[in-house]
Amino acid sequence: MADRTDEPQRLDVLIVSQPVEYGVAVCVRQQAEAAVAAGHRVTVACPSSDEGPLAGWIKDVGATHKVLNLKRQPTLNDLAGVRSLRRLARHVDVLHLHSSKAGAVGRVAAATLSKRNRPAVIFTPHYWSWQVDSRLSGLYRWIERLLAHRCDAIVAVSEQEANEGRAVLGSVSSRLTVIPNGVDRTRFSPDGDRSIRDTESPLVVCVGRLSKQKGQDLAIRALAQLRSTTARLRLVGDENPVGEKKHLETLAISLGVEDRIEWWGKVTDTAPEFRAADVAIAPSRWEGMSLVFLEAMACGTALVVADVFGSEAVGSAAVIVPPEDANALAQAIDTLLENAPHRQRLGEAAREQSGLYDLVVTLTRNLQMWSDLVHDRQAGQQMG
Repeated sequence: MADRTDEPQRLDVLIVSQPVEYGVAVCVRQQAEAAVAAGHRVTVACPSSDEGPLAGWIKDVGATHKVLNLKRQPTLNDLAGVRSLRRLARHVDVLHLHSSKAGAVGRVAAATLSKRNRPAVIFTPHYWSWQVDSRLSGLYRWIERLLAHRCDAIVAVSEQEANEGRAVLGSVSSRLTVIPNGVDRTRFSPDGDRSIRDTESPLVVCVGRLSKQKGQDLAIRALAQLRSTTARLRLVGDENPVGEKKHLETLAISLGVEDRIEWWGKVTDTAPEFRAADVAIAPSRWEGMSLVFLEAMACGTALVVADVFGSEAVGSAAVIVPPEDANALAQAIDTLLENAPHRQRLGEAAREQSGLYDLVVTLTRNLQMWSDLVHDRQAGQQMG
């Protein structure tokens, strides 16, 4: 590792992610791109391009990709993951772990290295593991309290996520810091292309992979309760491996709204969808800090979100409803669809609010944290 000088250090960085698409993968791509632009040598370990686009994105931004076949659920293959990461992490300055699975495997791998070879370790959960699977929540809490000692910093992406972490981690939570997710306000802005739509019918847009987490079932139930019988719901997002779309289609048919739903699938750019919407909704059951919140706000779209981690980002510039409440969601949508001036004011306020979450600030803080931790580690080694 290089000695610290007045010039910015060129670091060897290993970023690890189990998710390879959607929000976490986007954050990893952005971080890798910023790190390469800053002159760091960046390797990203994640599943192959057969599993999702992250591997290709990494190569596009000039970083190195290493295949690491992690699955979300615990498997015996995790032991192979520990061995692979131990080998990859032995000679890097920074090990940044994204998602609970990468955080667990990566911290175990780092703990097996000698103090001299151990990099600065950062863990960004993007959502706490114990809140996703209630059956194993006790076990996951115990694991996180144990592994919190095995990293130098834990990054929460929202204040609500940080508060939850402090409550569970106790004294170890001193390692926890908040760096919110960010949004590219140049790419996501009110100006630009708009997706096609039926101009005669109000359009409600819900962006996210089809899954229980993102709450498309709640969006469909809300659609069935709207006073507007012509409003259309556009679901923008790909299918998930457990066949969520079939379940959602069955629900829509049972509620008699199947002909008012647009199954838009996955798109390469969500900004035109937000610009086309009269109202964007995010009825998620859980989040760390949803990029959908930030992207819709930056596009100046009137927004309704569930009160989950990260919803504090919208401030007073969006309507917040209780999670799991399709009736409250429907009422909020109705109020916005029936009042165009209010929608416009809310959209303008949302665009202004998004300035608090500029992507450049987020990335700068992450990269500065890397440098600070490496400097502190090197100083400690010299004193030792």
